[in-house]
Amino acid sequence: MSDEVILCRWSKRLPLTDVQDPLGLGLRGSTRLASLLLHCITSITPRARYYSFIPWCVRDYRSRERGRPGDLGLREAIVRRERALTLGCVVHHGGQPCVGGGLVGVLEAQRWFGEDRNDVDLGRIRLSTVPAVDAYFNSIVNLGCILTDDERPDVDEETEFTFDDVELSPLGERLADAYGSLIDPLPAVRKSAHLPHRCTADELAAWGRTGGLCELSAVAEADRGMLRDIFFDRYERRGRSHDFRRKSLLLTLAFCREFSSAGWRFGEAEFAAAVYFGEAVSADADRFTPIVPESLADIADRWRMFYFHHYMSVGLEGMFSWLLGELDALELGGGTIEGLAATLDSPALTRAFGELTAWEAGESFGAVTTADLLPRESETDRSQLVALSQSFDAAITSEHPLAEDRLERSVREGKFAHAGLGLAVPLVLLAVTLVRFARWFDTGVGRWLAGVATDRYLDLVPPVLLADLARDHGTWWELPMRQLAERILGRYVVLHHRAMAYEKSKSGGRCLLQIDGRRLVGAGRYDRIGLGNPRLRSATRILIDLNLLAETDGEIAPTSEGLRLEREELNA
Repeated sequence: MSDEVILCRWSKRLPLTDVQDPLGLGLRGSTRLASLLLHCITSITPRARYYSFIPWCVRDYRSRERGRPGDLGLREAIVRRERALTLGCVVHHGGQPCVGGGLVGVLEAQRWFGEDRNDVDLGRIRLSTVPAVDAYFNSIVNLGCILTDDERPDVDEETEFTFDDVELSPLGERLADAYGSLIDPLPAVRKSAHLPHRCTADELAAWGRTGGLCELSAVAEADRGMLRDIFFDRYERRGRSHDFRRKSLLLTLAFCREFSSAGWRFGEAEFAAAVYFGEAVSADADRFTPIVPESLADIADRWRMFYFHHYMSVGLEGMFSWLLGELDALELGGGTIEGLAATLDSPALTRAFGELTAWEAGESFGAVTTADLLPRESETDRSQLVALSQSFDAAITSEHPLAEDRLERSVREGKFAHAGLGLAVPLVLLAVTLVRFARWFDTGVGRWLAGVATDRYLDLVPPVLLADLARDHGTWWELPMRQLAERILGRYVVLHHRAMAYEKSKSGGRCLLQIDGRRLVGAGRYDRIGLGNPRLRSATRILIDLNLLAETDGEIAPTSEGLRLEREELNA
């Protein structure tokens, strides 16, 4: 018998399931923060009309259909009425969806539009999509329109609606009545509730014309006023998250007014710059500093915490993406973290990083520290993190080449994914973000951000990562970049991805890395870096639906009603 030791090696790549959010930074970070700041407005609930339409469906089913011949339950009744609404909107708009999108089932409805539409069987026609009720139900419950003992999960995904004993609250009844005042007399509405559930395309078009999604902004009476009061928490104060939503919507209105009055376009990028840097810089280097109303300063700071987490996430996911790209090139031979991080010592990388960021290289990039990134003319005690943080905040402003939004664009564009810059740029983005956050660590909003982490091992938010680095490495901002990269890649990319893979699947089938001792072997690629702020996009769309904002040729500006509501709320 031989004493020779035989070691096993990977001989082929393992099959993988689809991988999303590989480090858990979205679901366990950004989504939780957005849920607190824009409660009941998720990334999949962008249209205000569905918030009144679904309570109306419950009321209409109960009054016209429940317990009668053909009753198949509340879910089927709601889905049938959704079909009628979608088909009606498409017919009304001549085969097109409602302006602003978000019409559920629209693609199948557009295909149907080209067929014979004289006799429409709402019980048989199928729109191949998840119904709107599955996306909007939890939010409608949490807004207080449906009676329940507990709030429903505020998530950015559909939750199948299966309840037959839904009871509207007094607020929900009023909202359903308001929408019903527009459409109850329509023939298509009556026929959708009664056998044989047949109507004509012209009858459906009347429903779309009267109660469609984009038509809400044009009708001042009925449900629009109620929806405004619900979203701005005017009926009854329902708790902290509802107040955060109210203030977030007001902050959006205030910024939109500020930017549009100064002749600037307003969107997600401008919102992020306003709360994170306190100013926006155009492609032509023009600068604009919006004024945050005093009563909204706290919510603006909380949104800044959101973007601290966002930039940290882009940095970590950028490093993860780069690592997989390098391992893919090495194929089954794989590589070590130390060997891969050594690319930061390359003279070519040092020159390339200097050209990209206008950073003056005095030595190898791998040997510089995070503290060295501070402009040389800045005088501060670089051994004290809070002092360094304050200097970073003052020196690395929105027009600086090392500003987080500029580094983010380089990471997400992927131009340097297969070169040393693919590691250097996200590493610097992460380092700058953490140093800038340090001065907020012991503040109320910093502790609020830390509270998002319910599991300090699995949940990565800036306060957790900052505390871990300080505990394990002391003055981590004085570590050479190559050493910092090794530590970040090892603990917060490789090991964290593996932990998240087994958290999502007992088999680890979503792990894109195979660990063979000190050697790593890639098992796939990942390039969907960063989540952005999809709830803000939904909130902006809802404000447009409520005629508080108006969009013309891609530019958004407040309406007279939006200006009036902002004044009323800020002066209340």
